[in-house]
Amino acid sequence: MIHCGVRVHKYCMSYQKLSSFYTAIITMNEEEQKTTQTKATNELHAITSETSVDNELVPPLGTVYYSCQTITIFDNATFILPVLGRTPMTWGTVSWSSDVYTYGTGGVPPTDDDFAHKGGLIYLVTVHRVTVSAPSFIGSEDSWGTMKFSLDWHDPDLRPVYQLPSTGSEVISGGSYNYEIDFLQAMQMLKDSGNQETTFNARYKQTFSLIQAKQTGVAASGAEFQIKTTGDTREHDFTQTYSLSMLTHPNPSQFPISINAQFKIDLEGTIDHATLHGGFMLDLNF
Repeated sequence: MIHCGVRVHKYCMSYQKLSSFYTAIITMNEEEQKTTQTKATNELHAITSETSVDNELVPPLGTVYYSCQTITIFDNATFILPVLGRTPMTWGTVSWSSDVYTYGTGGVPPTDDDFAHKGGLIYLVTVHRVTVSAPSFIGSEDSWGTMKFSLDWHDPDLRPVYQLPSTGSEVISGGSYNYEIDFLQAMQMLKDSGNQETTFNARYKQTFSLIQAKQTGVAASGAEFQIKTTGDTREHDFTQTYSLSMLTHPNPSQFPISINAQFKIDLEGTIDHATLHGGFMLDLNF
């Protein structure tokens, strides 16, 4: 709930503006919402651009103790906005999928009871792809202020190492925030049915841009990336972004591990927000 006279941030709406804003939300009919969403979808290429991808995360043929799986966290999931105590309304949709690349490293078979003691370590490299449709409402240039994507778990041995692009790494050009995911990790793996050691350099590079929006990445107790608008624009109706997480774990026998996922989006200029919860089981699959 908004308290009259409380300044949330520099784009905070006055109470009167907010009241008319919510009235516009309530009176928007389904056809107008569909039209707004279609317009936002058509403007995709003006909002975010995937300029290049160089994916070298798959080791050479014959390498063992490696797997890759695609996990769909949200598939065009609808998020609901509470409206000042009235009947909640559909605000938008989010799709979030992740490619999880898993490696048994250290030149030790993950089946070895002394895996960690002998220098073994499980690497998990996850490439995230996100699409969010959050159309602006009638009388507003923007709808959301911050959106956050987070993963957490209860196993203390599953440790986040990197979240890319890292906070503060953007290159700003006009209203465009340009990002680069640049990942490289050398891994000592096994090949030829586990009889020979080999060094694999896992690489992933991707560049993309956001319009008047800043992305941050945090690898702490979990894995999290966040986007915050830096100006009002209808181009925020449809947002597409990317991120990369790297995690490690010393004990293969503790898999599968339950992962909790959350998407949260804040209504611009207010303390109101929509939240979705999901989750999946993270397994080694080798």
